Amino acid sequence: MGKQYLKWEDIVQWSHDLADEIVKDCPNLSRITLVAVSRGGLIPTQLIAYKLDIRDVRVVKLMSYDNNHQRGEIEDISTDELFDADSVYVIDDVADSGATIKYLRSKYPLAKYCTLLKKTCCQEQPDFCVKEGVSADTWVVFPWD
Repeated sequence: MGKQYLKWEDIVQWSHDLADEIVKDCPNLSRITLVAVSRGGLIPTQLIAYKLDIRDVRVVKLMSYDNNHQRGEIEDISTDELFDADSVYVIDDVADSGATIKYLRSKYPLAKYCTLLKKTCCQEQPDFCVKEGVSADTWVVFPWD
């Protein structure tokens, strides 16, 4: 499996691009709640929150990877109060298999799912994605990894 190393500049730009897509979808920023998928979605969510001056930021805590390998099931250890609405935007770093999106969409079907990257093997499509076509056999290394 090859590795693709990302730069901070790309993360900032892609997060701002995602923020622009969110504004197009829901121009009334006072209605928006951002939900970061911990841990990969924490930094992009904060960048978006600062760009759009959104203060309602929550965290969903899911565990689906273990020592660089995907596990078979998703464990939800969330403590924030989450709710379902079309003004809720769930932010993650990468849509790999799509299992995280599928899991969350089953719980929150009205929410919008946003990722910086999407791999070619992704089975559940995000509503918004900045960079598509990342090879399924590429391990993406984010600057914070």
